[in-house]
Amino acid sequence: MTARAAVPTVPAEPGRAGLLLPARRRLFGWSREMAAQRGELERGWTAALQAGGAISPPPGVAAAQHLADGGGFRLPAALENQLPAAARAFFDDRVVRGGWVYLRGFGYYTADAQMYLPGRAPAPGRRFATVQQRWPRYAEFARPLAETAAREPAGWYAWVAWLAFLESAVQDVCTARWSAAVLADDRAAGVLDEVLQGLGVLLAEAAWNRWQPQGCPAGPCDRATWAERATALTSDARIPEILRELARALQGPQVAADAVRAVREGDVLWQIAAVAQTRWPALAAAHPGAPVLLVSEAFGAMAAGPVLAGMLPAGQRDRVRLALTRGSVHEEEMARVSGTAWRTGRLEADGQVVVHLDDSVFTGRTHAGLRRALTGVPAAVYLVPLTLDVGTPFNHPEEITALGRGVGEHLADLETAVRAVGGALPPAPSLWARRKAPGPPLGADDGPEEGSWEEAFERVAGGSDRLMALLWDRYAPEVRNA
Repeated sequence: MTARAAVPTVPAEPGRAGLLLPARRRLFGWSREMAAQRGELERGWTAALQAGGAISPPPGVAAAQHLADGGGFRLPAALENQLPAAARAFFDDRVVRGGWVYLRGFGYYTADAQMYLPGRAPAPGRRFATVQQRWPRYAEFARPLAETAAREPAGWYAWVAWLAFLESAVQDVCTARWSAAVLADDRAAGVLDEVLQGLGVLLAEAAWNRWQPQGCPAGPCDRATWAERATALTSDARIPEILRELARALQGPQVAADAVRAVREGDVLWQIAAVAQTRWPALAAAHPGAPVLLVSEAFGAMAAGPVLAGMLPAGQRDRVRLALTRGSVHEEEMARVSGTAWRTGRLEADGQVVVHLDDSVFTGRTHAGLRRALTGVPAAVYLVPLTLDVGTPFNHPEEITALGRGVGEHLADLETAVRAVGGALPPAPSLWARRKAPGPPLGADDGPEEGSWEEAFERVAGGSDRLMALLWDRYAPEVRNA
């Protein structure tokens, strides 16, 4: 199952100089290669799903169509009644748009300040309260959703609902984990890491291991225990206590807005599965038996490491240690996260194969920062991005040349780093690798006048951050009314 392709385009702003022909050819070549890889993965995965019998896509609707742009799952509105009753109750804020039902509502992202119009975002503590209030629902619905999805064969939409449920729980744990890092609460961080790893394994089993062909080196899948494991994780008495402690610490005017955030790009399961299939075997073959430090970039790929680890065969999973880093450069430049928010400390990497998982790569400066944080002498250090930004060089080449090197040199170095594991590019362009629709200029008045709110909405919906544009467009009534 794959997402729809996107191609880089010439700059949207009038008068901006275009890239030289060699750079343009390289970028379009990357786009074609990624599209071909997506097509190959889609054909192979669709055939495996249909042949395995564990879960079969419904006739007339391609499996890939159930993946929503920006992450998550959807189903045709005409088939909404095929959702199990528990799923309809759990996804009570699901959105119907363009003939599709999306198994994510505005509540999935409501803890993030970026989901609100300027001046309307609630204080960090109030946004965090939405996670705290929602958490008991996971324990309530874990068993009925797990038991329905664990049947053999499972109904397609019962299975999709189970994946969406687990993604939602993972999202809220990641939101709390980010706040724990900002507050330097090591106890909360340790408990949340434990829960995130358990949920990551469940998600990997359900989304990937469940339907892999016999003999495929996927991780174990014990679907008979899904209900018990999910209930135990979501009913863990430590979680409500930790959420209360974090909520108290996040109160007050001195707490920065970015102490609570929820929007992430790296929650797209198929891209993590693509790493398991196209990257991990080459890495395991190059370093047989070596310990692996699997580092997840917190801003966009916090859950990628735990989910990928769950997809690995048991013998290989045992040699993996998980770590979390925040080194993202671009999110600070965009004022999404301030320099006062937490940064990665030192990571012990002596003798280990370090695999840096990030949701995207453009300049590679985030990976350079991760390298500087490593201590000891690593056996090897790899960058494994889930997507590749092929659009920004067209729209903003000055972001490359500002680093003191030419576009061609930069692209060559980036390609070398990205192909170091398995020789392949990621199977998808970054979400912002889309044509930019021109929006209204930024006005001097960003106050609470009705016109300025509408202009703010249009700027986001037409801007270069395609993830936010997709989300604001999908949740337009909620964004405007929140």
